[in-house]
Amino acid sequence: MSDAAAAPNPVLARLLERQEVQLADGRTKPLFPTGLRAHRGAYLFDLIRRRRPALTLELGFAYGISTLYICEALRQNGTGHHIVIDPNERTHFDGVGLRHLEEAGLSSLVTFYEEPAELRLPKLVESGVRLDFAFNDSDHLFDHVITEFLFLALLLRKGALLVFDDVGLPGVARAVDFVAANRPDFAEVGTEPRWQTLFSHVPPPPKGLRAFRKIADDDPRSWDDFTPF
Repeated sequence: MSDAAAAPNPVLARLLERQEVQLADGRTKPLFPTGLRAHRGAYLFDLIRRRRPALTLELGFAYGISTLYICEALRQNGTGHHIVIDPNERTHFDGVGLRHLEEAGLSSLVTFYEEPAELRLPKLVESGVRLDFAFNDSDHLFDHVITEFLFLALLLRKGALLVFDDVGLPGVARAVDFVAANRPDFAEVGTEPRWQTLFSHVPPPPKGLRAFRKIADDDPRSWDDFTPF
C-alpha cells in the first residue's frame, strides 16, 4: 500500500501522491524534506488515536503535514484541541500549512500562534495550560530545543507524551540525549522495561523520532545533579 493510499484524509493523500505543495502564486515546492515523512506522521496519528488526548501542542508548522496527521486523529476521536506555534508560517512558508488545514476542514481544532516558542510557551505556563501530548519539530538548534523542553516539561501532565522529530540532527540529538540522561521525571519510550511499555500502550517510535513519557509531576533532582551525556 502506498503512503498516499494509507493517508487518513484526502488532503494528505493528495500531498503524498504529488509530493509537492502549491504556493499562493501557483508555484510549487517539493513536499520533502520540509514536510514530515509519512511513517513518522502515521506514528503520531496512531498515538493520538490510541491515547485520546484532550489538549495537544506542536512546535513547528511549515506545510502542516504533522498537524494534518494529529488533527485528523483528534477529529476521528471526536474530542481534543491542538495548539500550534511557528513564527515563520507566513514569512517562510507562505501560509501553506494554514491553507491545508482549512482545506481539510480541521482549522476549528487548532489554535495557532505565529511567534517564537520561547516567547509563547511561558505565556501558556503562566495561564495554567496542561498538555497531554507535545510534538517538537521546531528550530533544531541545541539551545532552542533545550529551552523549549524546559517549558514543555512544565506544561505536560504526568503520563503525557513528548515526541522529538529529526533526532538525527546533531543539535537535536544532543539535546534529547540530555533529557534522557538528566531528567528522571521523563522515561524514554523503548528503553523502559517491556511490561511498563505494554502497560502504557505506547509503541516505540520509528527512526527519526524519539518519544518520552512524563512519569513524575516534578523534577526530583538535587540542585547540583548532573549526569554526563
